[in-house]
Amino acid sequence: MMSCGQEVKVNGIEKLALAPLPITNNRQPIAVTKFVAINKKKLLEVRRVNANIGAAKLMLCGGVFLAVSIIFVWFIMSKMLLFFLPMPLFFSLFLGGTLYFDHKDGKENARRNLPVFFHPQRQQLLISRENSNKVNRPSLFGSMNGDSFNKGISDRVILAGFSGAIIFSLGWARAVGHIVDSKYDEGLPLTISFILIGICCLYIPLKPWFTYFRQLRAQPRQTEQQQFIGVPWEQVAVELHHLSAVSYIGLRTMYTLNFICPLPGETDKKYLISLPVYSKEEGLSLFELIRDYMEHGAQGIEQTAAAKLQTETADYTRAAYRQKMQEMRRKNPLFYPLWRLWNIVTLRYWAHWYLERDLDVLPAQMMNREEVVNWCQPLPESEWQPMSAELQEANQRVRALYAAGYLWESEEVRSVLQDYVQVS
Repeated sequence: MMSCGQEVKVNGIEKLALAPLPITNNRQPIAVTKFVAINKKKLLEVRRVNANIGAAKLMLCGGVFLAVSIIFVWFIMSKMLLFFLPMPLFFSLFLGGTLYFDHKDGKENARRNLPVFFHPQRQQLLISRENSNKVNRPSLFGSMNGDSFNKGISDRVILAGFSGAIIFSLGWARAVGHIVDSKYDEGLPLTISFILIGICCLYIPLKPWFTYFRQLRAQPRQTEQQQFIGVPWEQVAVELHHLSAVSYIGLRTMYTLNFICPLPGETDKKYLISLPVYSKEEGLSLFELIRDYMEHGAQGIEQTAAAKLQTETADYTRAAYRQKMQEMRRKNPLFYPLWRLWNIVTLRYWAHWYLERDLDVLPAQMMNREEVVNWCQPLPESEWQPMSAELQEANQRVRALYAAGYLWESEEVRSVLQDYVQVS
């Protein structure tokens, strides 16, 4: 684990440690991202789903585009469907499987995984995870890892899949030609070879799926066991990651604010919470907002900068969409039909429906669990957990340096961090 203020570069990723010494960095505590909000229990939470309407519309439009692509491929090949049947079939299975599993995983994750709650009176984070021996599902693309699917596939497997689909389709077309023309000449062995080679190539990417369905059928049905863990705030490692890479469209820069939580009894495993941010300054300001909430929020959220978040309305619900329509109809009745048509084309209503489902409807059952309700309750003042003496002392020292004009990046402030590391 990195010490606070330490900077390292690993595999092209620049890492800046902000905790396990969560001291103030003297930034303006603000939250631009829609991942952070105040819930009905007046606790700060980090959501699993971005409540940004634009992001939801892009995702839904992408799904509609894939579905239309499947229909379009079948349409353009309808006149010669018998000859080219494997191509639209493979295309439909690939894109259809992508759409199905994305929808299924998103729905299950929204139902099973709670937001991460911050409780300043307990000085803890509440995280949840599922304890079950699930069979890992193979990944379609190989770039994502998660609870429900296995590590990615190699380039060799991807090449075998595409090559097998093309070769098998070519053999299929030749076989249909032989049958239609009733000619079984010297080209028949080549046709059979194409089909067999295509089947062999397709078996390579399909083999993990055969294994997956066989294990799924053999595994006894298990009940879900959700585990809720309160992680001490001062044990959470917070790192700001920066990655710059060149892609097909040019230079791309990505920042993420990562909370790495230890798990009790599992030294080799960590629980990761990752928030995308636009810049280093936004990441530092977002961390300062969360840190300020954990330091001063025990007296009430009104004492913290996070109080501004509770004044924000839930603009992702369908009720907010209807209210927006009424406002537009009243303010600009002339252009209202065009605005309404544009929102229909861009699936805005369905974006509101999707976010309301994932943020309010599906997590409701888990939010009402007795363990969660009890953990979120306010504590008597006698049971409040104070910050450690070392952390309070470090905060006092750096605030004195900030008042003298020093910055968090200065050597004087970093020396305070090093003193704390040596003490702890």
